Amino acid sequence: MKKNVLEALEIILGCVKPKPSDMVYLNESLGRVIYTDIIAKSDYPSSNKTAMDGYAIVYKNKDKPLKEISDYANLDENCALRLNTGNEIPEIFDCVVEVELIEKDGDFIKIKKNIEQYRNFVFSGSEIKKGEIVLKKGELINEQKRALIAYLGEVLIEVYQKPIVGIITTGDEVVFPGFNSNSDKVYNTNYFYLEGFIKKLNAECIYFGHVKDDPDDLIKIYNYAISRCDILISTGGSSKGTKDFTKKVFQELEIDTKFDETTVKPGKPLIFGQLKDKLIFGMPGWPSSLVVNAQLFLKPALKKLSGYTNYKNKIYFAKTIKPMHSRIGKDYFNRAIYAYTEDGIFVEPLENQDTSNFFSMAKANCLVWLDTNIGNVEKGTLLPIIIID
Repeated sequence: MKKNVLEALEIILGCVKPKPSDMVYLNESLGRVIYTDIIAKSDYPSSNKTAMDGYAIVYKNKDKPLKEISDYANLDENCALRLNTGNEIPEIFDCVVEVELIEKDGDFIKIKKNIEQYRNFVFSGSEIKKGEIVLKKGELINEQKRALIAYLGEVLIEVYQKPIVGIITTGDEVVFPGFNSNSDKVYNTNYFYLEGFIKKLNAECIYFGHVKDDPDDLIKIYNYAISRCDILISTGGSSKGTKDFTKKVFQELEIDTKFDETTVKPGKPLIFGQLKDKLIFGMPGWPSSLVVNAQLFLKPALKKLSGYTNYKNKIYFAKTIKPMHSRIGKDYFNRAIYAYTEDGIFVEPLENQDTSNFFSMAKANCLVWLDTNIGNVEKGTLLPIIIID
């Protein structure tokens, strides 16, 4: 059941159904995804307003001395009403002259410069019309969009529910930082990467602990974890070693295995399955492989589950400044550093591309995709890249 990267991604995304909706208050909406279009309930601004501190006048009388007033009750064509920025402009007026252009003579003002009609006007509905879609379903509410919702006066917003993602780490050799480690132990890098990755995508994260290489214990933890979350990710145990039990767990729990290997390098021993509406990823144990699979498959799946309209990874193109190696039949995702220049986007592959090397993965800001048909590439080749964000 080996799949190339596009086949695997299509299978995964085909299993994802976005979460139902939830109502949240404005102050809780940051990082959530909009469930229904947000529509303006009135024009914005709702009336004509002044863009500057100044005097509202009737334009045809601009060359006359005009009596300065501040009382809205006694308006006529021969007066100049003092306004501050953002004040409503009464309908009788069709121009606002800024303070710097005014010359005072007792209770009267004169205009020192030639001006145009509707000067400093912010017209009613010039920004947003009543009934206009202001924010669309599937958009992420960032700080700007939350402020825009406040600008509209909305308090309750309908958003998609946050996905709940569970993590299980496995392996007899794995210990947490802070424990004494001898040469046959490795630190639990995968937990710290996944926990941060999931929270950055504004999903809820539950860690179900670290499990030794015992199939019975794994089955128990898996079974409990699946009942608690929308997506379950385990790390380690997905290959074909004597202590790799992920496939056995899938079989025992009757998880519908969609595929158990990909052409992705690093990261090919990825097992993906579904149990009812729950998605289960059996990720490889090497941290570099985990990062590649998370970027390629977990991120778009999690974004679609969260309700994003644009959930797929964006592909950019960059010229490589060094040759790169790959083999026909594999999807290589090489660690690299991209940079913008006045001549375009250039990418420099990092020296060490070994699956066992996490230092180079931690330094990379993109993955360069060498697909199954491409083979080795020369310096200067234009290649697709995926930004690591």
